[in-house]
Amino acid sequence: MATTDSPPARGYQPSDRLRDCLAAWKTALEETEPRAREDLEDGIAQELREDRQLTLAVLAGHLPWTDEMLRLLMASRDVPPRERHRQTEGDSVVYKPSERLLNLLAAWNLTVSDEKKARAGLETCIADELKAHPTLTNAEIAKHLPWSQEQVRVIARAHDVPRRRKRGSDHKLIEENGVPKAVTVPYDWYVQQPGADPAIVCR
Repeated sequence: MATTDSPPARGYQPSDRLRDCLAAWKTALEETEPRAREDLEDGIAQELREDRQLTLAVLAGHLPWTDEMLRLLMASRDVPPRERHRQTEGDSVVYKPSERLLNLLAAWNLTVSDEKKARAGLETCIADELKAHPTLTNAEIAKHLPWSQEQVRVIARAHDVPRRRKRGSDHKLIEENGVPKAVTVPYDWYVQQPGADPAIVCR
């Protein structure tokens, strides 16, 4: 006997472009940038091992972190304690980062820039997806992203995405003595309907 149950409606599925943008951003965020940062921290530790008089404060002047942050980063890397500078005659020695450290810093900065570009590309892709599907809500697309619908709303506003059309279930039925009398509809939904009253649309 054939079943009378109708098949479940197919929900929203991200486009291939959105999947690719999401994968590229996750790779930059979770793999590429952390690996470059780990290499940079190893280079910092080596710099400190090779120069016992190099202080964290001096080294921090060449890095995007404070000396306190460097102290925390180096806590588990067997970096020997710093020696106090001894007064010497003549000009004091000016610390110059090694070529190795400068290269590691440049490589890490590049990965940070790439991660920001990948995120910007992902946000643009999300906005395009919302524009291409007028009935797609922030909550529905957020299910496929590592962000909440509130974050999706922020992205949508930043990219001038028209406000989402609400579902029919959001319409409110007004009854009188148990008999349906009228239906109130969301404004954002109404103004997008053919034949909407221009006086209401222009409000």
